[in-house]
Amino acid sequence: MLMKQKGIIIKTVDYGESDKIITILNENGAKVPLMAKRAKKSKTGLQANTQLFVYGLFIYAKLRGLGVLNSVDVINQNYQLRLDIYESSYAALCAEIIDKSMEDEEISQFNFQLLAFCLERINKKDSAQLMSVIVLLKKMNDFGFTIDFGKCAISADNDQSKLSAFSFKFHGVISRDYINRDPKAIPISNKTLYLLDVLQKLSITKMNQLNIHQEILDEMSDLLIMLYREYAGIFFRSQKLINQLKRLETNQTKN
Repeated sequence: MLMKQKGIIIKTVDYGESDKIITILNENGAKVPLMAKRAKKSKTGLQANTQLFVYGLFIYAKLRGLGVLNSVDVINQNYQLRLDIYESSYAALCAEIIDKSMEDEEISQFNFQLLAFCLERINKKDSAQLMSVIVLLKKMNDFGFTIDFGKCAISADNDQSKLSAFSFKFHGVISRDYINRDPKAIPISNKTLYLLDVLQKLSITKMNQLNIHQEILDEMSDLLIMLYREYAGIFFRSQKLINQLKRLETNQTKN
C-alpha cells in the first residue's frame, strides 16, 4: 500500500553501494525509516531529494518494518543551509538531538515544530549555534535530567544577579554567596545563566529576533554539552565535527 506523508529528513545512512536508509520526521512527529533504493545513483533522481534536511511529501510502500521510498515531492530542499559547513553542522546537531530524544514508536508533534522552527530561522540567517542551544534546552527532560538556571541550587534564592557558577556537587547553578561551598564549581557569566533561563522557559512561538554575543553563545554551548555528557552520558556525533572545525579555525588564526 502506498503512503504519503510530509516530513523532514533527519538521518541518512548509506546501505550498500547504491542504496541508503533515510529517516523522516513527519508532521505528526513520528519517525519513519525508509529504504531509498538506488538513491546514491544520480540517474534515479533520488540523490538530491534524499539529503539531510529535505522537506517534502514522501511517497512510499508500507511494508513490515522498513518502508520502501517510491518518490519525493520536494517542498524545500534547504539547499542554501547545506552550503555553509557551520550552519549545516549545527542544523545536523539539532536533528541528531531530536532523533536521539525519541523512542522508535514515539509521536511528538512538538519535535517536528521545533525542528521546522530551527531550520526556518537558520535559513533566515539567525545563528545556527543558537538554534542548537534552544534544542538542547527544550529536549533536556527527554534525556532524563533538568536544570533550573534561574535560582541558586543551594539557597533557592532566585536573585539572578547573584548567580555566577555551575556546581556538579549541588546539581545546579549557585550564587556568588555560596561559591566557597564548591571549589570545583565552573564559573559561568551571569548573563549566560540569565539567557539560558529565558530561552528554556520561552515558547518557540514567542521567539522573535534573537541576537546574542558570540562569547555568550560559546559559553552556553559548552555548558550544555557538558551537562548532557555528565547527566545523560551522551555526546553527539555532530558536535565532534563542530569541535574539529573550531580547532581548525583556531589553528589558522594562530598561524
